[in-house]
Amino acid sequence: MASSWPQEVAWPDGFREHATQLGRYLRDALLYIERVKDQPVPNDLAKMMAMSALSFVNKIHNIPDLGTVHDALQMARTESKITAENTMQALNDIKMEVKKAANTSQQALERIHDNHETQNEMKAAARETTDIGKKVMTMVKEMKNTEQHNQPSPLRTYASVAAGNGLATSIHNPLNQLKAPPAQILREIIVNIRNPLTVASLRAMNPRSLKAHVDRAIEQSGNEHIEKIKNASTNQLKSGDLSIKTATASDMEVLRQFAEDWEHRVGNGAIVRIPTYGVLVHGIRTSSMDVEQFEDTRDNILQENKPFIPNAGIKYIGWLTRTFSTKSASSVIVEFTRPQDANKIIDEGLIWQGDVFQCELYDRSCRLRQCSSCQGYGHIETQCKAIRKCGYCAQDHGSRECPVKSDRSVPRKCANCQGHHEAWSNQCANRKEEMAKVKAAYAARPKYHLVPQNNVVANQTNPMVRAHEEPSGRAIREGAPSLLPGRTQQSRQGRSRSPTKRGQKRVSPDSNAVHSNGVENEIMVNRGSQRPQRIITPPRRALEALDANSARLHGAFQADNMDVDNRE
Repeated sequence: MASSWPQEVAWPDGFREHATQLGRYLRDALLYIERVKDQPVPNDLAKMMAMSALSFVNKIHNIPDLGTVHDALQMARTESKITAENTMQALNDIKMEVKKAANTSQQALERIHDNHETQNEMKAAARETTDIGKKVMTMVKEMKNTEQHNQPSPLRTYASVAAGNGLATSIHNPLNQLKAPPAQILREIIVNIRNPLTVASLRAMNPRSLKAHVDRAIEQSGNEHIEKIKNASTNQLKSGDLSIKTATASDMEVLRQFAEDWEHRVGNGAIVRIPTYGVLVHGIRTSSMDVEQFEDTRDNILQENKPFIPNAGIKYIGWLTRTFSTKSASSVIVEFTRPQDANKIIDEGLIWQGDVFQCELYDRSCRLRQCSSCQGYGHIETQCKAIRKCGYCAQDHGSRECPVKSDRSVPRKCANCQGHHEAWSNQCANRKEEMAKVKAAYAARPKYHLVPQNNVVANQTNPMVRAHEEPSGRAIREGAPSLLPGRTQQSRQGRSRSPTKRGQKRVSPDSNAVHSNGVENEIMVNRGSQRPQRIITPPRRALEALDANSARLHGAFQADNMDVDNRE
């Protein structure tokens, strides 16, 4: 029985399905041709195979090139990536604008809140003023109705006091107005701000907001020792630094001890200043000391003075004036880390290369500060906001850029007094006034550095420093300023009458008189002990050296104290 030829089929549209069906159709046709070798192939079958093959070829021809498709896809991918980056940049810009707007709104709200509080305070002050005015009017009416209205008032007016030259000089003394009392100095922490943006942001705060900002920084430190401490007041200095005053000196010590935990929260570039205590050493030979070799000089000073200050630390050593190289001997500034060590050196003198040199307290307020930008006094260039002035010609440019500074034939002009001299000349009237202020500060400075009461301990190796116990149990350093009131006569009369203590000599720290037995500057060691006390007498050579340096202090080196300090 003969098989029939493959029948005509409908070809699908997809080229893959078309290829599958065409292959199956051609395979069936080939099998049929092999079976019927003697019979011819029908025309319809050949036509069907040719048409199906041609249709398949057309479909293959219409398929796009894969390389072109790949390039198109790659280009589309690149364009989409660029579009995404642009979109992200636009979103970041929008986010920054929104953040700035939020900050501006927050600042505006804070200003509105501050203005509201100020307005309330002004209203309260106005009400108080009105009440006071009413009370004053009532008192005036009552005074007019009394029989004593013709008697002169016991209260003197400002004009009458001024006319009678009875006005206290301390009222107009700028040193008394600017210098804080000792009790405040012992409770003060200075935070140096070195970031201009932080200085500007803190400058925009009022004292109340500034105090709250510092309290938050301390509270957020996470340190259990300081997180509950609240500062009493905070204000920003002219230099941009912060002056923080605590309620007690112990709070100040704790905050300074853990400064690393809270100082960075105040703002970028905020560092708590660790105070130093300066001593001015007179008569040092300029050829014997190289202050550039700080570590060697420091170690030599500490080693030679170890009997007096065994645990001392030194932070700075430098000459007092810039002209030290032109002198055979000059004064040196030595800054200690503890006030007790500085006070000890003030009493005993500084030993350098086997010689004893007289010392005194170094007070930075006794410096003549002149700005190198505006040529004014009382500040330095980093704090100056005035117009830059030349020190040679008083024009609006820096002194270093002055075109006529090397030409001595061109007349000079002072930027301060408009005189015919440089701004730093000693002929300047303004400079003479500032020098008078410096001399007044030098004359009014204390003899010793202030020592916090919780840091005062008995020093058995110091012949000029002793500690005694008050009835309240607090220790006071004799010979140094103290914030505690002195003992009364009753407390002096109630001291111990034991034979051991009665045989000891009492030496007044402020007296230079020699006792009847010819022994000066006696030392009482361990006064609270019940054992017999040992009296230590300084050697003759040390006393002679102290006397010689004391004479030189009031003679040759008196002018050195008034030189301009080049430290900023």
